[in-house]
Amino acid sequence: MIVSFHSVSRAARRLWLLSALLVLAAGQALAQGPAAPAPSVDEALQQIDDALSTLQDQSKDEQVPENLHALGLQVADAQRQADAQALALQPQLDEIDERLKQLGDLAPGTREASDIAAERKQLQASHDRLDGAIKRAKLLSVEAQQLGDAIEKARARQLSEQLFARVASPLSPTLWRQMAQARPDDLQRLRAVGQDLTQALQQGVATHGTAPLATGIAIALLILLPGALALRWVGQRYVIQRTPGGRLRRSALAVWTLVLGTALPTIAAWVLIDTLRAIQAIPEDLDGLADAVVRVTFFSAFVGATSAALLLPRQPSWRLLPFDDDTAVKLGRYAWLTSVAVWLSGMLTALNRVARTNPVTGVGVDGVIALVFVALVIAMLVSLLRIHRGPVEAAVEGGEATAPAVPQRRSGVVVLISLLAQLVVAAALVGAVLGYVNFARAATQQIIWAVVVCGAGGLLMMFADDLSQWLFKPDSRFGKAASVGLGLRSSHMEQAAVLTAAVARLWLVLMVIGALLVPYGANFTSITDWIVQARKAWTASGLPLQPWDVLRAVLVALIGLALVKAAHRWLVRTYLPSTELELSTRASVAAVMRYLGITVVALCVLVTLGLDMTKLAIVASALSVGIGFGLQAITQNFISGLILMAERPVKIGDWVRIGDAEGDVRRINVRSTEIQVSDRSTLIVPNSDLITKTIRNMTMAGPLGRVQLQFSVPLGTDVAAVRTMLLDLYAVHENVLAEPAPSVFIDSIAGGMIAINSFAYVPSPRATYGTRSDLFFQLLQALADAQIALVTPQDVRIVDAAPPATGQEHAPG
Repeated sequence: MIVSFHSVSRAARRLWLLSALLVLAAGQALAQGPAAPAPSVDEALQQIDDALSTLQDQSKDEQVPENLHALGLQVADAQRQADAQALALQPQLDEIDERLKQLGDLAPGTREASDIAAERKQLQASHDRLDGAIKRAKLLSVEAQQLGDAIEKARARQLSEQLFARVASPLSPTLWRQMAQARPDDLQRLRAVGQDLTQALQQGVATHGTAPLATGIAIALLILLPGALALRWVGQRYVIQRTPGGRLRRSALAVWTLVLGTALPTIAAWVLIDTLRAIQAIPEDLDGLADAVVRVTFFSAFVGATSAALLLPRQPSWRLLPFDDDTAVKLGRYAWLTSVAVWLSGMLTALNRVARTNPVTGVGVDGVIALVFVALVIAMLVSLLRIHRGPVEAAVEGGEATAPAVPQRRSGVVVLISLLAQLVVAAALVGAVLGYVNFARAATQQIIWAVVVCGAGGLLMMFADDLSQWLFKPDSRFGKAASVGLGLRSSHMEQAAVLTAAVARLWLVLMVIGALLVPYGANFTSITDWIVQARKAWTASGLPLQPWDVLRAVLVALIGLALVKAAHRWLVRTYLPSTELELSTRASVAAVMRYLGITVVALCVLVTLGLDMTKLAIVASALSVGIGFGLQAITQNFISGLILMAERPVKIGDWVRIGDAEGDVRRINVRSTEIQVSDRSTLIVPNSDLITKTIRNMTMAGPLGRVQLQFSVPLGTDVAAVRTMLLDLYAVHENVLAEPAPSVFIDSIAGGMIAINSFAYVPSPRATYGTRSDLFFQLLQALADAQIALVTPQDVRIVDAAPPATGQEHAPG
């Protein structure tokens, strides 16, 4: 049967409309139900106190890390409730304090009116009640925090013991003999689980009939097979018809493939499990196994969907990653096997837990799973490393006799990640062989999960970039509407696209971090709590300097400097080029933001070490004394650099003359300015000299340069011919501008000669010297051809050559 695109679209719209009506009806039904009265403040605080006491009792004897994690989440929820109560009561307390302030203090020995006294008494009673409730809520929050820390430490200890517990090696014959001995008992336990499921299913079918079960199975199969194919076809047709050409079309299809590949198997598993629950075909003691089916199906589908979206082995023209078809097919096959292994390992683990099989069987199953994961990770690493091999090795393998090509430069991050993955895989392999099965399985699963999460995050980041660029494109529908309605220019739209993509990337980075921490039991609530705790710790004072604080400060410095560098690179390469600022202004803005980021990182490091703002002010006061005496010149140059960046009397690219040196301004730092002189050397000038001394900026007023020619001719020379000769020389020279026009003047007539002074303009002051030299060469040749002599001013001095008389002069006789 052939289904048209429009019919599928109509069916989809009807399905969405039906879903919306169902949601609306459910909302109305909930709204019509009676609302439970909200508990009072004292009752709410008492409930939180009772919950914390119960959770504390439950956590004492708990030995399962997963259960401790669940208890920790409940404790965190109780802490948030206590904080919410304190936060909600604080405005009421502030309002009562303001009203008491308006009443003023009661002076001793004075009496006030009865109504004022009653009002004061009532307000004071409300103040005491609210203040007590707020203090109790804060106390409960502290107790919850302490209980959560204790639970987390106990959970971390148990996880560490399980992770590094040594059992029999999966390659040991002793383990398999023990498994063979425990096999009859384990099979009996598994048969009991199967019998319970079969009996519950038979009772459910007998009670509700086969129609609900058949309907659920049919819906699940429709979702998995024809539904997935139809939705994938619809998405591809929509992408082809609605999205423009370029990477957006490919990234959109990849995201659609990721969403479908993850959601449809999960929904199908949920429909099947929910159908079995509806007919009561799942016993209560096997409810955890049913939840594991949906959860494991989600993780397995996510692994397979991510690899399919990134590789697309059957659609090479839509592939985002630069993989050849052979590599994509191999990686896709390994990814599919990994997805199946994830599903089987999760289900086997859940089944062993529910059936309570012999621990030896669990060890053997975990060992086999660890070895399978190690083999899959090694196979994928080998395939990926072949992509980054040099072209020389590829040519040797292919039998080519061509000259070796220049090896491509590999990213340092890729090399570091590859080396780290190889080390982890080697450690997991050694650990599995030696009997550290839990460590091997956790390490390989963490590698797989990290690769899948980072791959999905990278794919979503590419889609966010492409969507932002397309959305804010000037010729798009949204771009035209924004341009007409808001009067935005093309550069503004480009900046909006860059900033929108940056915000989306930041949000996706947080999502990726949260997803990477999921195997450790963390979630976004835990991350938020960590951030709050870190902020509270920074505000504490009087803390001694501990080795952990130093390590944490170093970590903060490294991460902060990396973020500053990444932000500076994004600012210089992505955002500032999309603005209409000049090159020098961009450099000034980037430099100021870089130094500001470094300053913030330095403050964060100091605060991480336990130095509060009061001590920091004392340190700053002490440093100011030292700066005033010993670092005065450095401070003066630093402030001068900020003034240069703000007022911009000298910009990057200007041609300046300071003293006897002149050259191009190449860089303006906060302490000095680099000027490249004519001999290609660099002149380092303190910024204070550029502020306090006289500087000639050749290009500040405009980019033009002026050429001046001065010479003298005899008094009888035809000056009109000389003037015409000069103007002709200016007209034929390629560097001389026609506007402003060249000019020729008679400077003076004296001493039997006529002084000629002429001016012409060139495009840049840097071309003045060479152009002036060319014009002098041509002028001398033209004057020689015209037989016009040049006159050099003569310095005539009358000197008496006779020596002075030394004897006595005699009068003539």
